Amino acid sequence: MLNIFEIKNYCHVKLMIESWPIGHSNTWCVLGHNDSGRQELAQLLLQEITPISVDIMHLPAPKDIAIISFEAQQKVYEHELKIDNSDFIDQQDLGTLVKEFLPQDKLNDPLIKLVGLAPLLNSGYRQLSSGESRKLLILAALLHEKKLIICEDPFDSLDQESSQTLSTLFKDIIKNSNITLILLLGNRIDIPDWCEQLAVIKQGDFNVIGTQHCAKTQAKLDDFFKDDDEPITLPEQFYATKLNTHDYLVKLVNGTVRYQSKIVFQGLNFSVKAQQHTLITGQNGSGKSTLLNLITGECTQCYSNDLTLFGHKRGSGESIWQLKKDMGIVTPELHRQYRVNSGLLTVVLSGFFDSIGLYQQPENYHITYAQQWLKKVGLIHKEKTLFNDLSFGEQRLALIVRALIKAPLLLILDEITQGLDEFNRHRILKIIKMIMKESNSTILFVTHRKDELLDDFTQHIKL
Repeated sequence: MLNIFEIKNYCHVKLMIESWPIGHSNTWCVLGHNDSGRQELAQLLLQEITPISVDIMHLPAPKDIAIISFEAQQKVYEHELKIDNSDFIDQQDLGTLVKEFLPQDKLNDPLIKLVGLAPLLNSGYRQLSSGESRKLLILAALLHEKKLIICEDPFDSLDQESSQTLSTLFKDIIKNSNITLILLLGNRIDIPDWCEQLAVIKQGDFNVIGTQHCAKTQAKLDDFFKDDDEPITLPEQFYATKLNTHDYLVKLVNGTVRYQSKIVFQGLNFSVKAQQHTLITGQNGSGKSTLLNLITGECTQCYSNDLTLFGHKRGSGESIWQLKKDMGIVTPELHRQYRVNSGLLTVVLSGFFDSIGLYQQPENYHITYAQQWLKKVGLIHKEKTLFNDLSFGEQRLALIVRALIKAPLLLILDEITQGLDEFNRHRILKIIKMIMKESNSTILFVTHRKDELLDDFTQHIKL
């Protein structure tokens, strides 16, 4: 028997729902752009916001609801940082172990092995990749048998095999349980075939549009995601990017990274020449982010490897800040670490100085360039908004612009479209293609998404 969940004539300053009979289906996909009201919708379902008025709101108790989102992942991560005692115990504090997130009487459940987390049960949360932590929170919700599970962009940051496994898992569990599943999605391509009902939300206005495999529903969806084909141009400073004078931007010889007994990769030979735009793919946990961290200096094992950047061998006296001045970096880890709650414009300006936060006075031309970029990604109207008050997708756009703003020799982009809606994803990919075509910048690009395997890449590394 289905749960009877329903919302009718719900009115909030940022959200309007005329009628949503949630309980007449086990599965819903709610499509919306970044800052469309998806975040407020999640807060409504968790009963964290108070409506101005509502006729009917029948939902399970908050303890019976789970929400998995990038914001939820960030909250867990920040909690883990607060309890980190590594500085006091003179060894790495693993924090909360993976197995502690799960019901202790279900640690042998076959679902754990199915989603690939069995070998990680004794790892700490902070050791997980973005994709692995996402799988963990979803698995925890399923094993705790929540009545209502809300997943925001659940397939983002997962490799293709993991995405398919998760989709099949959702399908089987929903079919054989009394769980109601709501997927909050920003991209049509992520709608699973088995999802029954579709709804859209735009500027806080929520509307049910029908069953997925109905022609009228698809027409409404096409109209909702209609691309305005806005032409993309680069700011003038991008055309002034200096030329690389070295044989290689990056050269790693017989690279090896291990943590205790775990070998991330070994015997890896990797090189990038100027304009050799490189696509890096591989399963979650294969070492993609670790490779990038070697290059950026975030992985200290860069000093024990034969690694050359911009003609400088690591460990030969150059500082990481000397190297970073020629890099623009966007990674899930940077997003997790960017916790300085500055205004949006300040966050973007910090890219000129490779800092988290702004501790130098920018020149007028810095501000002009920053505002030009904010206009190009549709965020100029929010230049004074605090970073933490932006949606996850808007934060990601801000960090992308932060990396682009100094037109660096090397752009290191790790899952940069994570959390972006379809429109913004396409816009950013247009910018990336333009950079590859018209500038002197060279791109290292990590992605799991099939729709981001662009023909413009001249090298493809599979880990």
